[in-house]
Amino acid sequence: MRPTMIFLLVAAAVVAGCASTVDPGEQGTGPYRWQQRELKGELAGPLLEVADAAERAFSDLRLIAVDRVVDGLKGTVTASTADGDRVRVKLKATGFETTRFSIKVGPFGDKAMSQQVARYIGRELAAGG
Repeated sequence: MRPTMIFLLVAAAVVAGCASTVDPGEQGTGPYRWQQRELKGELAGPLLEVADAAERAFSDLRLIAVDRVVDGLKGTVTASTADGDRVRVKLKATGFETTRFSIKVGPFGDKAMSQQVARYIGRELAAGG
C-alpha cells in the first residue's frame, strides 16, 4: 500500500506542474509565472495591440506558419519553429489596457524559449509597431 501512495504523490506533483516566477521586465504588469509548462502573466496593453505585437515578435523570431484567431475579448496566435515545435500565445483581455497571456513552446513546454517569446512581445509592444 505504501508504494502506491508514494506513486500517487509523485504523479500529482508531475501533473500539477511546478510554479515559479520570472521577472517580466518593464512591459509586464507583474511577475510572470511558469506553471503547468506554460509562461503566464499580464502585459500592459489592449488585447488587439498585444496580438499585433505577438505577430511582429513571431516575424522577428523567424517563426513560420503564423496563424491568428483573435477577437476583442480573447484569442490565440500560433506559429511553428524551424524544427516543427508549435509556439502558442493565448490572450485574454483583463481590462481596457491589460491583457493576460500564456505562452507554450513545444508539446512539453520550453521555459527558456517561452521567456524569449515574452521578451520579444514586450519589446514589440513598447515599440508600438
